[in-house]
Amino acid sequence: MERGCGAGRRMADILVSYKSEERGRAGNVVALLEAAGYSVWWDGALKLGRSYDTEIGNQIDAARCVLVIWSKASVASDWVRGEAKIADEQKKLIPVVTDDARILPPFNMRHTFSLREWNGLPNHAQWVELVREISRWAPLKTPSLSVDDYVKTAISRNGHHVHKLKAKDTTGRWAYYFVLVPPEREQAFLNAIKGDGVIDLEDFGMVLASSYGEAPTDEIREYLKARYGWTV
Repeated sequence: MERGCGAGRRMADILVSYKSEERGRAGNVVALLEAAGYSVWWDGALKLGRSYDTEIGNQIDAARCVLVIWSKASVASDWVRGEAKIADEQKKLIPVVTDDARILPPFNMRHTFSLREWNGLPNHAQWVELVREISRWAPLKTPSLSVDDYVKTAISRNGHHVHKLKAKDTTGRWAYYFVLVPPEREQAFLNAIKGDGVIDLEDFGMVLASSYGEAPTDEIREYLKARYGWTV
């Protein structure tokens, strides 16, 4: 959070620190952590008139861990470095890196989780590993939650990121697709589906279901309802 954060006076399990220009990815991180049952504090609900310095101090004190998202942009942010310093002093810092950022001392001496290859989806190996690490600091509300159940819950809660697409497959047949696209990949996805080019949908997200034809079949509708609770 480069400037201003908050969610009223509610104290959360996890505080997420990031550069404000990378809000799309940070928002996805927050949504996927909430799908695991955590309460998360970030700048998505800042209340006007509240002192940032006081609020951030209170929230870091109360949080079980602080997830700092390092990137080429955030390593240059005084706010992010300051939040990381406080969290490190309280021994609750969980740093992650999303690109080839050069992390500066003393934070380059801390074990940092790599999300460099993360595609923004809840079933990616790097993300699953990070959630497991966070659960050591802030135990899951449902300790027996399996990866499959977690992924299903995360997708169910993020139905607004699912794109419905009618297109021809490589054989020239019409098909109907439901594709979960992370917010940071959405614009690239929308640009890619313009025109008559050939694209691989898996480059932009997760194909949740598909069927031949120009409309979803009853079987696909029933599957999406049963697995994710969606009425199509």
